[in-house]
Amino acid sequence: MSNESSETPPETPPETPHETPSANEVPGDDRLVARGFWRSIGVVAFIAAVLAGYAVFRTKPSQQAGSGAAVTPPAPAPADTLAPPTEVPFTDVARAAGVEFTHESGARGGKLLPECLAGGVALVDLDGDARLDIVFTQGQPLEPAGGDAAAARGGIRIYLNRTEPAGDMRFERLAGDDAIVRDVFANGLAVGDVDGDGRTDLYIACVAQDQLLLNRTGADGAVRFESASLPAEGEWGSSAGMLDADQDGDLDIVAANYVAWSPAIDRSVDFTLDGIGRAYGPPTGFEGTMLTLLVNDGRGTLRNATAESGVAVRNPVTGGPYAKALGLVFVDVDLDGLVDILVANDKTPKFMLKNLGPTADGTPRFEDISVEAGFAYDRDGAATGAMGIDAAWPRNDRSLAIAVGNFANEPSSLYISNFMRDPFGKPSFADEALGQGFGAPTRRFLTFGLVFADLDLDGYEDIVQANGHLEPDIARVAPSQTYAQRAQVFMNSGFMNSGFMNSGFMNSGFMNGGGNAVPLFLEAPEASTGDLAKPAVGRGLAAGDLDADGDVDLVLVDLNGPARVLRNDRRAKHGWVAIVPEGPGAIGAEVEIEAVIDGASPEMKVTQRRVVSPTRSYQSQCEPVARFGLGDATATLSGRVWFAGDRAKGKPVELGPIPAGTVLRVRRDGK
Repeated sequence: MSNESSETPPETPPETPHETPSANEVPGDDRLVARGFWRSIGVVAFIAAVLAGYAVFRTKPSQQAGSGAAVTPPAPAPADTLAPPTEVPFTDVARAAGVEFTHESGARGGKLLPECLAGGVALVDLDGDARLDIVFTQGQPLEPAGGDAAAARGGIRIYLNRTEPAGDMRFERLAGDDAIVRDVFANGLAVGDVDGDGRTDLYIACVAQDQLLLNRTGADGAVRFESASLPAEGEWGSSAGMLDADQDGDLDIVAANYVAWSPAIDRSVDFTLDGIGRAYGPPTGFEGTMLTLLVNDGRGTLRNATAESGVAVRNPVTGGPYAKALGLVFVDVDLDGLVDILVANDKTPKFMLKNLGPTADGTPRFEDISVEAGFAYDRDGAATGAMGIDAAWPRNDRSLAIAVGNFANEPSSLYISNFMRDPFGKPSFADEALGQGFGAPTRRFLTFGLVFADLDLDGYEDIVQANGHLEPDIARVAPSQTYAQRAQVFMNSGFMNSGFMNSGFMNSGFMNGGGNAVPLFLEAPEASTGDLAKPAVGRGLAAGDLDADGDVDLVLVDLNGPARVLRNDRRAKHGWVAIVPEGPGAIGAEVEIEAVIDGASPEMKVTQRRVVSPTRSYQSQCEPVARFGLGDATATLSGRVWFAGDRAKGKPVELGPIPAGTVLRVRRDGK
């Protein structure tokens, strides 16, 4: 309650500047009102004059729409000016060729996670006849009931290639192949000469203990194998591959392990789709694990060098194992002459394991540089559900591309290096899938197998990916999804891949990766891919020339279904050459050729690059061949081969012109 008197006069508010009358103005004079009125009229008149001037002098069309004058259509988008992708139909000849393999996942209703991720394949010459044989991995029930015919029948199945020159594909199953290795749930394969005897051996990644089979095929061509001992382990092996990790001239082995798993752990996760009944759970419910690196002593004896080599990547926050690995590919990402390891992890960051070279005692050393190189995450900074993986130079320049197949509703990734950013070769990648035509069309598919291959032999590598979901009932909760899905083909447009743009300046990502409207890849219409378009629960996918006609055929594993042997029936009659490094250093060799493609002048030659490593895709092995399309060229101009470890020494094997249609076998000594 105030103590002031109610009779205190009110304070007079201070005058503000705009309220101060001029010397000729008298407060309350009606002339003030009139003067304000005419000032307002003047402002309105000025605005009206400006608007009238704009209406009079603005650019007008010469004729109004609907007057009958021809209307110029809008200029087409740059991508619309490209010719449609070349048609490359594939024909499934599996049964006609004698390949009657049906995959067994072991699923018996328990929804145990390994059941939905299995299915590998390798294309490899086992008997030394220069024809690619097919090896499939086979599963089995993880908890078999009495009388189950598939119990303890997991392992491998082998189909030997008996195709005659210019004949139809023909394969013959190896008798007794189901007894070569018994009672294993087999996933991925690795191929290479482990013991240095000139014959190709097999490493099998399994749930629990992996297996090594040494090839003992004799001069009679009868394929035989001998089991070899391996360090004991209990990991869930998914993919695997061979490379010379320690630069000593023999092949070491890398196994990609998925998650810490057992039936009891799986049941404790207890994942459901809709709250009713079990479903295959995501990897986030399982602890991670580590890669396995087995170092070879040169005679086929392997020791576990995982811990000391640096491949055991750990979570920087928790310190726990970080790998949930499903896919592997080996390539020299920084052109320092040492082969690096790329790992596709499921919902944890991908690995880019830079090869630092061996220590003084010969131990290989690797360092994960995935985060600083821009490879660990997608363009949104997320760790994707990565499965299949491959690497190539689809622009025919120094820009390495790494394609990664991801889970449904995550577009496949396409990481492209930008060597302009660091001319000294420090890896620098960006996920350009969306801008290069490879992102949006892949979003609703769940991708496993994935390979680069020049399907139409035009000189530019294309992409094929095998798709299929994990859960048979997925459509019940996600109507946009299906269990079986068609494979996809992405044809390389060849845009900005010739002439001065091939020098690396225009083609390094500065133009084509920097917002240009023309994508590098165009999805082939479903109707143009033949039997590839038939839905499958796709898993393993391997590429190689099965019928010796020069182009790339495919083998696709259908989970719990019949495998497909897909003959390439390309329409374009383009030329090709195949270069096959042999002997020590062949696996991991880098091959380059130069050719004039599509009638360009000699100054506009194209340089193509390949790394000879069968480890790629998902749980699969492709032909160990550097295969090049030549378009309309009748020969290469030149070429060179760096055997594994030789690039750093600057010692390639130089190649002269090679006529189209040639398979050239090359050894380190040039003979």
